Amino acid sequence: MAGKESTPKRFSAPAYYLHAVVCLLIMFGFGQLPPVEPLTPLGMNLIGIFLGVLYGWVCIEIVWPSLAGLLALMLIGGMKPMMLLNKSFGDPVVQMMFFIFVFCATISHYGLSKFISLWFITRKFVAGRPWVFTYTFLGSIFILGGLTSASPAAIIGWSILYGVCEVCGFKKGDGYPTMMVFGIVFAAQVGMSLIPFKQAALTVFSAYETMSGVGIDYAKYMLIALLICAVCSLLFIVMGKYIFRPDMGKLVHLDVSKLDKDGSLVLSRVQKIILAFLFLLVILLLAPNFMPRDFFLTRFLKGIGNTGIVILLVTVMAAIKVEGKALLNFKVMVDSGVTWGIVLLLAFVQPLSGAMARPESGITPFLMMALDPIISGGTPLTFALFLGLAATLLTQVMNNGAVGVALMPIIYSYCQAAGVSPELPLIMVVMGVHFAFLTPAASASAALLHGNEWSDSKAIWKTAPAVILMSYLVTAAITIIVGKAIF
Repeated sequence: MAGKESTPKRFSAPAYYLHAVVCLLIMFGFGQLPPVEPLTPLGMNLIGIFLGVLYGWVCIEIVWPSLAGLLALMLIGGMKPMMLLNKSFGDPVVQMMFFIFVFCATISHYGLSKFISLWFITRKFVAGRPWVFTYTFLGSIFILGGLTSASPAAIIGWSILYGVCEVCGFKKGDGYPTMMVFGIVFAAQVGMSLIPFKQAALTVFSAYETMSGVGIDYAKYMLIALLICAVCSLLFIVMGKYIFRPDMGKLVHLDVSKLDKDGSLVLSRVQKIILAFLFLLVILLLAPNFMPRDFFLTRFLKGIGNTGIVILLVTVMAAIKVEGKALLNFKVMVDSGVTWGIVLLLAFVQPLSGAMARPESGITPFLMMALDPIISGGTPLTFALFLGLAATLLTQVMNNGAVGVALMPIIYSYCQAAGVSPELPLIMVVMGVHFAFLTPAASASAALLHGNEWSDSKAIWKTAPAVILMSYLVTAAITIIVGKAIF
């Protein structure tokens, strides 16, 4: 998908229907058990719905378990159909996710994704400097992962890497392509964390905001995420140079001009317009955090909100005609770009998050009672580090949006009881769920990695654990140092 796309699963018919039955039994049967104090019958039903849908997400797929969860919220979750639909598909965050997918599909449709990567690695300062070239290459994939999604960013990165190998004479099994096939997925996955108003980050942040009514400053989060991405990619280069140690000699004389075989670096007028809209989107989403509150543009942007900003730009792009055709063909972009599994996941999460935080469910005090042996005597800092580690480990076998959502009630309960700010544990969790590249089940891009003929599972298992540990430590250090200073 949050971030992580739903990884297709293959089952025999008996196994599939067994998983389906277990999913529904948990969803509708858990609430029939006697409530455990301080849980109420409503709380038991809500936990059962969540656990059942979570089982479906992990063992089956995203789409129909999410839809079944919405039906369960109507039937046993205490939510009337009209109220549920308003809080699910009518939620501004769900609508924003839909329109962000449409916007990002337009970027890919016009070939800007490849332009972004090629532009970085064809700068003069990388010529004859293999490690600088590699760092810049990974940096472009970080950005591409943030602007699009991990899987397309990885595929585009691999296509450029194969061109590098062809020009330099690298073969399958050589150290450099083996390292970079993994490194590109690493950069694409972590890069998705850069943009907090799309995919996994948006899913997690919005789940917490629905529970608490308090949001997070996107600009400050992006600063921390950018620092983490920059340092992680730099340390990956250090690990490559001193631990993986591939032969870099063939890169010294690389002629990067040979990588642009189809003229991707020459932008057409339409591509320049799309690029301008991309910059405009980021500026408008962040501008209210920096402009004076009474400025008319600030009031306008806050009045329509982040969702309205995205809809505004999509509307303008759909209205603009280029050579007699819409700049943004809405139907084509919806068909090619919207990942409906993520939209449905978020549509389920939004009403459930609010319901679980309600006092009549008893879930918040129950979680605090259950967590007390683990976190009693600890500090808010150790709590944030613990949650970040849990997210990092769980996302290797579970959908990252699901992991993040599952941890939100814990953060909410702890911060409410301790009277502390939620930003540090939120950032640790959001970053942690993006380190999903160890197992094929970790993410769609990880599944692609394990199936890539230029790599092998043995190399991945040798590399990934050390990179995940490094990424977690970098995240912890920067979140503690910078996060405590700016929040």
